[in-house]
Amino acid sequence: MELAIPGGPTIGYDVTGEGSPVLLIAGTGCDRLWWAPQVEAFARRHTVITCDMRGAGRSTIYDDPGDYGSDLMAGDAAALIEHLGLGPVHVMGHSLGSCIVQELALRRPDLLRSAQLHATWGHADEWLARAFVGTMRYLVDRGDPHAAWRTVGMWIFSPRYLAERTPESVAQTVSAAFITNEHLDAGNGLRGHLDADARHDTRGRLSGLTTPTLVTAGELDVCIPPRYGEEVAAELPLARWHLFAGARSAHAYTMEMAEEFNHVSLGFIADHE
Repeated sequence: MELAIPGGPTIGYDVTGEGSPVLLIAGTGCDRLWWAPQVEAFARRHTVITCDMRGAGRSTIYDDPGDYGSDLMAGDAAALIEHLGLGPVHVMGHSLGSCIVQELALRRPDLLRSAQLHATWGHADEWLARAFVGTMRYLVDRGDPHAAWRTVGMWIFSPRYLAERTPESVAQTVSAAFITNEHLDAGNGLRGHLDADARHDTRGRLSGLTTPTLVTAGELDVCIPPRYGEEVAAELPLARWHLFAGARSAHAYTMEMAEEFNHVSLGFIADHE
């Protein structure tokens, strides 16, 4: 399905299941396929909305980096919630998606029942700007999409997954989202998302957020190390903190640790129904 936002982008989305609504927003360069390990489990209890933010999947890709930003994409998410008439909703985001959820909760708290920030940050310091954002943007700017997406694997998957390509369910999701996905963009959309990563800054504002919020991180996440999520959680007045640990606790813990992730995430939602 698609929503054409007046004066804005066209947003692709899917709706699955029945029950209280949950909106899932993926991270940098990723579309709704990122959430494959969650959709079926969540849809047993909830109406699950997965969407492609501007610059990803089947949504509008803008050429100008100024047309991206966590604030602008929060506006797109708000328009989608209002279009579906499902608010207030539980909203969760991973990586850039979590930054979008921060802005959405700050700007439209009336639309949220709870928020979840997975692999999140409050601002991109010099390390983050040079590390993940810088290395990825270097490849995108040189027009090498294959190298860009190969590099993504280093940043987001655990050493165990990269060595074994197991479990099979994760390998299937990775293939669908990053290899055979005909809507995967490594040009202006990915560049716009990387610029949004670098410009996101909610410092000094999160203390006013009144939405119950779950903040999580992966112990082995070298893309967005846990210290960033800890800083966000410390600023939030109604935060619950969870650290995923173990050999699979890399940036893609939503995939590699799907069973534990779903348990923690659904449990938080249940506590705030």
